[in-house]
Amino acid sequence: MARLALLGGSYSPRSIIANCQRCINLYPELNPQNNSPVPITHYQRPGLLPLASGSALPVRGLYRASNNTGYCVIGLGVYSISSSWVLTHLGDLSVDSGKPCRFQDNGTQVLLVDGSQFGYIINLTSNSFNQIVDPTGTFNGGNTVGYIDTFLLWNLPGTIQFGSTLSNEIQFDPLYTAGKTDYPDLLAALIVNRHEILLVGQLTTEVWYDAGLATFPFAELPGAFYEHGTVAPYSVASSDISVFFLGQDLQGQGLVFRIKGYQCTVISNHAVATQIRKIADSVGISDAIGFTYQKDQHIFYVLQFPAGDQTWVFDDSLSGDLNAAWHQECWTDANGELHRHRSNCHAFLYGKNVVGDWENGTLYSLDMNTYTDTVAGVTSPLTCIRTFPHIGTGELAVGVPGMKTAVLADGKRVEFKSFSLDMECGMAEGPLDSNGNPLGPSVVLRWSDDRGRTYGSDVLQTTGEPGQYLTQPLWRGLGIARDRIFEVEYAANGPAALNGAWVDGTVLLS
Repeated sequence: MARLALLGGSYSPRSIIANCQRCINLYPELNPQNNSPVPITHYQRPGLLPLASGSALPVRGLYRASNNTGYCVIGLGVYSISSSWVLTHLGDLSVDSGKPCRFQDNGTQVLLVDGSQFGYIINLTSNSFNQIVDPTGTFNGGNTVGYIDTFLLWNLPGTIQFGSTLSNEIQFDPLYTAGKTDYPDLLAALIVNRHEILLVGQLTTEVWYDAGLATFPFAELPGAFYEHGTVAPYSVASSDISVFFLGQDLQGQGLVFRIKGYQCTVISNHAVATQIRKIADSVGISDAIGFTYQKDQHIFYVLQFPAGDQTWVFDDSLSGDLNAAWHQECWTDANGELHRHRSNCHAFLYGKNVVGDWENGTLYSLDMNTYTDTVAGVTSPLTCIRTFPHIGTGELAVGVPGMKTAVLADGKRVEFKSFSLDMECGMAEGPLDSNGNPLGPSVVLRWSDDRGRTYGSDVLQTTGEPGQYLTQPLWRGLGIARDRIFEVEYAANGPAALNGAWVDGTVLLS
């Protein structure tokens, strides 16, 4: 019997004969070397625990102001969020641009943009809400905002330019604008990171800084230029000294980049790039939304594809192995179908990682101790799926009774006598149906004998009642195959980490 380890994340490249591993709602975590039974353990993603609800419309933006107050936009409504999760309506946007909203404050006022020609101001002391009236004609809306050295910045949509307010106030001066200079592509987004301004264009990116100039404070940082821009302005997000975005350049589109310091690298692997290309070919990727959050020392970059109905997540703690760093996250509907995660935006509010729903106006906590998603009053299972690698080895009798040696199958058939799952058992109440009722603790095993093209029927096995910690889901007499792929699925209402499996397989002579 040999251990079948899980060494990576989600990896399904262009052809399934190379690999076809799914990793859904499970994120890998590296274990200490030399003193752990496996190199990687897979854990369930955080569940969705409702905190507050507004109108039954998309949550378009979430923000934690510098005074620690929370704000959000739901549909056209702008709300403050109290520490007891009460939403107070402050006012309404003038038009529905259908785009995400972005906030930034200077310590006294919040600048809110929604991708339209309008902008808005929230007073942090009084929570008064007003539409911007700019008699200079400088401000004509934006889709991203930033703050540096008492100045609020925004991009001017459809141009190469960005603008700045005056110091410590949301007032405008026609001279306080500038444009990308290194390449004439349009400015897609701006973001402030490491006390520098990244002007992310549609094809290239350049860096500016506060030079303290009299007529306009900012200047380009010499030599800081990247030959990559973004196809999706709302995919730009930052964490610590890293900026992430879904890329586009003169060579193509669909790679995911990270700028860390002054180094720009591709962080998507071949499989993720293939999946993004498929979405681009079918429904487009320009609507992608990105945000980052931290849990248990994992820095997650969440990349949502609304039209593609998919969510891909990059774990920066695994950035040394891009094949392990990616997984998918899904929400399970009442029919058992998988869709993109419900999150549309994120902010760290009142000690919680909070996300807004893309449809129903709900704010959720991303809760590590919750193993379900409660959406619109319905509690649904957190469906976890993990596909194992192609099995290319087995055991062969060596002529001595009871003795076997591990060998490569080399295209020969393998007789599978048993498959035993190494997972955390006895901690969960079992999966739930769409109404939140327990179905009994179980895990599904299925397998493909045609290299992952099709899978056979689900075969259930128990994961043990609560307290039965030594339960080991075991399947026997699994037949003969030449190139088999195993896949497990479970929805445990409790901790159910996954280490891998043990397979007892004998290589036959042909």
